[in-house]
Amino acid sequence: MLAAIIAAVVFLTLALQTTLNLERDGSPFAAFALLMRYFTIWTNFAAGLILAWIAWRGRIDERVIFALATAITIVGAVYHLLLSAEHHPVGADWWTNLMFHSVLPVATVLWWLAFSRPSEMGWRSIPWVMVVPVIYTIFAQIVGAATGFYPYFFVDLPKLGWVMLLVNLLGLSVVFMLIAAALLGLRRLVVRAFARQVRSSPRP
Repeated sequence: MLAAIIAAVVFLTLALQTTLNLERDGSPFAAFALLMRYFTIWTNFAAGLILAWIAWRGRIDERVIFALATAITIVGAVYHLLLSAEHHPVGADWWTNLMFHSVLPVATVLWWLAFSRPSEMGWRSIPWVMVVPVIYTIFAQIVGAATGFYPYFFVDLPKLGWVMLLVNLLGLSVVFMLIAAALLGLRRLVVRAFARQVRSSPRP
């Protein structure tokens, strides 16, 4: 049920942001397509799809939701640590910004902490999170080649060249793996704390 609620909020927020951009972008399709150039939107949309699938089917490979939790943690952390001081949206844009960078990342990670199956995850799961930056980099290159627009400086191939692009991709992969390791450690602490609480609870 909670997965369905989070997914619904994702899709409603995406619909609102698409509507807000109609005057600038001209059509719903164009507005949504232009939004999808950004990793923040890409990751939130993935959260909506994955959690909707879980709500419908009840199960997904733990590595998929683990990679999602890592990616959306980075979305929230990068925004609040590096971008929020210079970004001041107003009106409905303030609300969608709050959803994409704060509420939905926190809700997704809390869902993962509460409902993932720790027995199916270990340190060997960490390399799976590298799939996310690799896929997004390929996506950004396809979009950039077609439109000339690169949403982030670290994927701007014409300015960087292939060597620097690959260095940036390696750096991103390392960051993803470090965040993934921290999340996995946190997940184990939560499981242990819950187990201790269960053992210490009085039995009827």
